Amino acid sequence: MKYIAHRGYREGGSKENQISSFQNAINDNYFSGFELDIRETKDKKIVVIHDPFIDRVTPKSGLVKHQNYKKLKKLGIPLLEDVLKLKTDKIIMIEIKDYKMNLNKLIKLLLKYKNKKIYLVSFSNEVMKKLIKYRQYFKIGVFNMVINSEKNYDNYDFIGLYKNILTNELVKYFLDHNIKVFVWGLNDNINFDQNFKYQKDLYLIVNKKLTLLK
Repeated sequence: MKYIAHRGYREGGSKENQISSFQNAINDNYFSGFELDIRETKDKKIVVIHDPFIDRVTPKSGLVKHQNYKKLKKLGIPLLEDVLKLKTDKIIMIEIKDYKMNLNKLIKLLLKYKNKKIYLVSFSNEVMKKLIKYRQYFKIGVFNMVINSEKNYDNYDFIGLYKNILTNELVKYFLDHNIKVFVWGLNDNINFDQNFKYQKDLYLIVNKKLTLLK
């Protein structure tokens, strides 16, 4: 198995979606990469934050899309480009949270860093379908809690599956179609059913270093 640090590796006082947390994941051999979330500000800057509101991660309140970046910068919210500038050859998984984001502007930015291992993902199939044409530069995928929204996933490079829907048959289907499988929703130590065959083939998106229980 390989491990992806969910919103960065939060140790030593580092918080989620912060440059220091991403640097922690880069520096630690346990992780093959890190995941982050992006949204667009009022002045059309692409920032790294999970929630639509800034209330949970800053002392201020309000919607991200109603804030200018000058304010968010003072609150410690980084630009996506700040992350892309980090020196690493590990996976940078970018989850698009703002489905109305200017995707052309996003791609223009990402193309400046096409030498990086960039994995683009969202829960929105419609958003990701618009980006499939850029597969020559980036890995394109989709997150799913239930496999019922697409007849065919063959255009994707990877899929994110919720931990509760993992089955041998499901994982085998994607691996047979050369689609990498990332598992999300892991907050505790891992205890795979002994009949599950594909542990070594998975990428696990984790909040902390987990112990594999036997």
